[in-house]
Formats: sequence, structure tokens, C-alpha cells
Amino acid sequence: MAEEMNWDSLREFTREGLMVALPLCFPGQSVPPPAGETATKVMALNRGTDTLYLGTEGEKAHLLAAMIHQDTGIVHDLGAVPEATSIDGLSAQGEELRFLASGPQGCALYSSPLFRGSFFIQEWGLARRPFAKVAALLKGQSVAHAVVSQDGKSFLGVTAQSGEVFRADLETGKTSILGVLDPRGKYSRRLALDQAGRLWGTSGNAQPWLLDPARGEIEQLPMRIPGAAGREQHTQVSAWALDPLTGVLYGGTRPDGFLFKLEPETRQLVSLGKPCRQDLITCLAVGNDGRVFGMAGTSDDIGHSFCYDPATGSLIDLGIPVSTLTQRQYGYHYACALTGTDGEIYFGQHERVNFLWVYFPAVPRRAAQAG
Repeated sequence: MAEEMNWDSLREFTREGLMVALPLCFPGQSVPPPAGETATKVMALNRGTDTLYLGTEGEKAHLLAAMIHQDTGIVHDLGAVPEATSIDGLSAQGEELRFLASGPQGCALYSSPLFRGSFFIQEWGLARRPFAKVAALLKGQSVAHAVVSQDGKSFLGVTAQSGEVFRADLETGKTSILGVLDPRGKYSRRLALDQAGRLWGTSGNAQPWLLDPARGEIEQLPMRIPGAAGREQHTQVSAWALDPLTGVLYGGTRPDGFLFKLEPETRQLVSLGKPCRQDLITCLAVGNDGRVFGMAGTSDDIGHSFCYDPATGSLIDLGIPVSTLTQRQYGYHYACALTGTDGEIYFGQHERVNFLWVYFPAVPRRAAQAG
């Protein structure tokens, strides 16, 4: 008699905490945007309303609003941005949304009212208002990534083709070029602000740079971010996350998928290792407890989530993202991450058909006390 095979799980799926994949709609009341238009590129959280905004890229660029607290539980498509194929920067501060969107004609600044929703018990009234084009910014150029300055008055970004670092006023769209990175195209397509409001990126052969907006000058730094030996010419940062309490910047790399930490004040850079066998770290977020969560994997891989604990120095592969609530979904590729008010972590999926992934980290058990 043949030996019976043991099909017990090898614990390859989401080994700690809980992953939930939310459809990009209000189930039973609306439908998500079409396939090919839902790859989430950027996210921003309005902490006054706990509303998460998502900007997509694809055949058309869409702006979406997600509300999952209290009695809401919806993701609402606010509409496609005219002539745009990518939303590259989002500001959800104040009483109005501002965002950068790129298309074949170049980049433009848009505005939109904040999404308001309440009493989602019986009558919903999901409004969709047209976006207002504030100004055209970069004719014939698209934007790789843009972040909001510390004072909330401007976008700081880098162009996708020429590597120009720019500043764009949120109110008027007035734009100034602050510098040019590697003309060979060797520069990171993701940027980050530190606690002092300085902008960080990489260019050349894995070399970090920083920009102090007050001075308006790019400073190239002598150290290099970690990567496989001999592959410095290919290595750039693909994901950043700031610890808001310690001020430490965490970074992930492409194409080899290393994790590192950077002390902006001392400029000390330490490699933390490679979380899993997958190449390319796609996104990072620092949780409310100080642990760093991220995703790894190229568009050809199935994704892996991981966790770094600065208290213990442990770096753990948490497994393949899977959501087993309502519809079963597996996560392959992601592009951005953000920590919510209550410690939930949002991951922006970046495939042809996408969901909003919400991760609820495991809560450590209390140790038993003697006596």
C-alpha cells in the first residue's frame, strides 16, 4: 500500500497577522474601474477623516477613496483623470486634494474636493465630481514620483525620462528645476522625506543624494547602498519608509532586494540583509510598534511579505500574501505601502486586476509573570 502523502501546510502563506483584500468598489452598489486601470502607484491618508486616497496608473489613471472604519467599508472610484495614464503624487492635507498626473502630453496639477461619506447604513449617495486642472507643469515629460514637502506647500519630484528634480507649488503649479540626476537614467524612481524635510534618493552607481529644499541644491553622498557584489551600476532604491519617532529612513533596493537603514543626521548606512529570495523590494512601511513591513518580488514573481524588528534585529519572511475572507485572493506584485491610524498597513497592488490590501500585524502575547 502506497504511503499516504502529508498535505499539511508548509506555512508559506501570511504566517503572522491577517491580510484582507478589499475590492475597489462598494460591493453590491458599484463596480471597480476596468482591468488595466487599477494598478496603484501612490497613496495618501487624510488623518482627519481616516480616508485613504489611491492614485493608479495604466491605460487610464484613476483616483479612488477608501473608507474602512466604522460603518463605511467602501472603496469609491472618484473617476478617471482626463488625458492621464499615471497619478504620480498625492496630497490629502487640508480641505482639498491636490495631485500630479502624467500622460502623453506631459504632467499637470489637479485639484478635487475631499471625499465625504457618512451613515453608510441605507442611503449612500456616492458623488463623483469632475477634477479641476490647475496648471500644466512639465510639457512632454512624465513624473516618476513626487512627495509633499514638509511645509505642505509644494510637491518635490523627479521626472521619469530626464531625471530632473523639481519643485511644484501646490496652489499655482509654478515649477522650478532644482537639479539633474544621472543623464544615463541611473537614478531611483522613488523619493522620501526625512524628519528635517530633506529629500532623499539615489543615482549613479548606488549613491545616495539629498536635497535641502531651503538651499535648493542636490548633494551627492560618498557611500553606497547595499547590493550584490559587482552590481553597483544597476542598484538603486526602489522603496523608502520613515520611522516618525526615531527619524530613521529604511530603504529597499532593486534589482537585488536588500534592506538597509539610514541615519539622516549622521549619514550612517547599515545593511540589514535580504528578506527573502525574491529580487526587488517594492514597498515599505513602519508600523505603529516600530517594526518595518514590506513586500518583495518582481512582476514575474509571486510576492512575499516580510518584517524587520529593530528591537531584536530579526528579519523574517512572512510568506506569500493571501486573503481568505470573502473572495480568495493571492498577491503577486505591489508598488506602495502606508500605515493607517490604528496600525493597519495598506498595500497598493500593482497588477492588471487589483485590490486594496490591508494587513493587520500580529499583536505580541504578554509574557507570564512569576508569582
